[in-house]
Amino acid sequence: MNPTLPSFFSAARGIWTLTWRAKLARKRIFLMVGSMTALPLLFTYVGFKIGFPVEKFTYFLVHLYLLLVVPLFCLSNFGAMIRDELQEDTMPFLITRPVSRAKLFLLKYLALAAWLQIIVLGNALAFWLVGVWLGIPGAASLIALLAAVQFLAVLAFGALASLIGLITQKYLVAGIVYGFIVEFGIGEIPTNINVLSISRHLKTFLAWNADLARNYGWNAEGTWFSLTMVLVGTALFLLIGALLFTFKECQHAEEMQKGA
Repeated sequence: MNPTLPSFFSAARGIWTLTWRAKLARKRIFLMVGSMTALPLLFTYVGFKIGFPVEKFTYFLVHLYLLLVVPLFCLSNFGAMIRDELQEDTMPFLITRPVSRAKLFLLKYLALAAWLQIIVLGNALAFWLVGVWLGIPGAASLIALLAAVQFLAVLAFGALASLIGLITQKYLVAGIVYGFIVEFGIGEIPTNINVLSISRHLKTFLAWNADLARNYGWNAEGTWFSLTMVLVGTALFLLIGALLFTFKECQHAEEMQKGA
């Protein structure tokens, strides 16, 4: 091994340190706390204000939080993964380190994914407390399943958003258009083409909860196929993103313009 080149774990540790220090900066800490508490607090308020039957609790938890908020959360964070470094003028420092661009892209993704997994796990725990506080039957098993499914959701949607963020400055617009066409459009078509939708596979995992399967007509058959598709899709998005970042010339002046 070349002694001048850092090992994978040394490089990963360095990227992780830079990530958590940036996320825990004073100007961002309140945003992080807010992202972990906003929806659980809203659920609590609604629950005490008008009552929260099990059906509404699970509906909002799955359709509002898992299938809408989590993808948008991934889009806003992973889409800006590389562009934030460019706009903060730290990318020249990173790409001049003895680490390939492809490895840098993957390490940035892994560090950010680890950070967001902490955030969504905190959300899951908060929702569990809300469910217990409101006396929702089966809250523990539902939240346990949610935690497992959102782990995969962050990996898949994060990899996709990382790629979209490299392709266009308007990653938020592009991601939302993609969501409407693929996730909410193709994903609802009852043919084999819906395998292109990440949400379709997440619903397969969620169908392990009998109440969700019965209420929404979801089927847990093909769980291993869905797991394979999610993992393969994540790997494919990351491979394309790593290749694109390796050969893409980023124009600093253009990237300094925020892409909404």
